[in-house]
Amino acid sequence: MVFGFWKNGKIPTAAVFVDYEHWYYGYRNSFQMKPNIEEWVKELENEYVISNLSVFGDFSRYNIGMDMDRLKGITKNVVHTASDKSGVDKDFTDVIILDAIYRSAAKKKSPDVYVLFTGDAHFTKVVQYLKEKNKKVVIYGVKYGFSNQLKSEATSYVEMPRKSQEKNHYNDLILTSLARLRHKPRTMVTYWKTINSVADYNHVPNDKVKAALDNLLKQKYLYIEEEIGYSGQIISVLKADWSRLATDGLWYDKTNEISS
Repeated sequence: MVFGFWKNGKIPTAAVFVDYEHWYYGYRNSFQMKPNIEEWVKELENEYVISNLSVFGDFSRYNIGMDMDRLKGITKNVVHTASDKSGVDKDFTDVIILDAIYRSAAKKKSPDVYVLFTGDAHFTKVVQYLKEKNKKVVIYGVKYGFSNQLKSEATSYVEMPRKSQEKNHYNDLILTSLARLRHKPRTMVTYWKTINSVADYNHVPNDKVKAALDNLLKQKYLYIEEEIGYSGQIISVLKADWSRLATDGLWYDKTNEISS
């Protein structure tokens, strides 16, 4: 148990409300990641009996709209909050979510736990209301966009992505770059070129790429080998132990071209 909400040995029921705009744009803008909602729902199912899973968002824009079919495969309660009214913005999604939460809590047999994925301070009052009704309120929010006021009202909260998820994301960016270049002739990959190219290509901070690359070197998934360059100079070339990466589950090559 992560949160310790078991009562008399009974697994608590939970209603789950997801502000997908907060999750999607928070991940995209701060981490260049995409939400792994499937993994998250499985995690919740280990803790609760989910009585309701509702996902809200304005899916009219192309990129976030691409996720709609995937979300419908997870839950039938995907609410498209787009409005035809001019001047209506993100707050409209918040209003719809808040209304759904209040309606749920007003039911005679409402769940034990409310799980909210949002970082907006607009939800502070509804959290207070739920706690007054003796509900546990667990809030997930994206780092750098998670209201401190909202955190302080929650029974417990989780900042996303977790460190392990963020680390795996940067590992994937580095390994994808190395895999793309490994079969290109006359290409000698170096430490700093990799850091700079991965950061520039994915629009992520150089220091985070460097930290991830250094960790892969420390664990000996990557190594540096000196080779003679095409003009005769000695070059420190960055290489990967693809077989070990595959064996340890850090990398899967869809082309099945990994060799030792």
